[in-house]
Amino acid sequence: MTSCGKIVDGHVTPEVENLFDQCVKVFLLKGYEACTLDEIAEAGGCTPECIREHFSTKEELTAAAMRWYYIKYSRHMRTEMAMHQDIYSAMEAVLFAFIEISCDQVNAQKGLFVRTFIDISYVDEFVKKSFQELQDDWEVQILEKFNQCKDELKDPSEIEVLAHYFLTVIEGLYELIKYGTPCELMYKVAIMSLDTLEVHMKHGQSKKKKGSKKKSK
Repeated sequence: MTSCGKIVDGHVTPEVENLFDQCVKVFLLKGYEACTLDEIAEAGGCTPECIREHFSTKEELTAAAMRWYYIKYSRHMRTEMAMHQDIYSAMEAVLFAFIEISCDQVNAQKGLFVRTFIDISYVDEFVKKSFQELQDDWEVQILEKFNQCKDELKDPSEIEVLAHYFLTVIEGLYELIKYGTPCELMYKVAIMSLDTLEVHMKHGQSKKKKGSKKKSK
């Protein structure tokens, strides 16, 4: 048995990240409600005493793991969005960053990890509350970006609808990952969804620029 690592100021050691990875595998193999902290500790290669230094319950560990994955994978999406001043490029960057991260996770055999936490939030009130806080935070980020770019839209009153449309697109991409959809097809879905945004923009987006940031996979 090894140390289960530390969590300091929101940053985790490789040992803690491995523990989070292993807890997902235990959830998938044994079922969330049936597994115990001791089983998660064993899968993560640390002692039950060590894991309880950080988490008094399975629910606390699950919420912490979900927050960690959210911070880790949303950081890149937020950075990409912030780099672009116009709303079309910003949303294109968000969707493509999400697909890139997702494809990397699939290749690392972690494709359903985030999806697993979301599913757990439907049956556990403690985890659901944590997930709702993360969802609300991401919604605020998207809404703020649309508000920053409101002058680009034909009708700024549609900001809330458009923001929620893209939140729905990202949720749909989750489902595509779940069913093993090829990454190349997900890029095509993303580009098609951007056509909806273009319709609501004053000047649209040049055909030459559309899909220009897509990475070959």
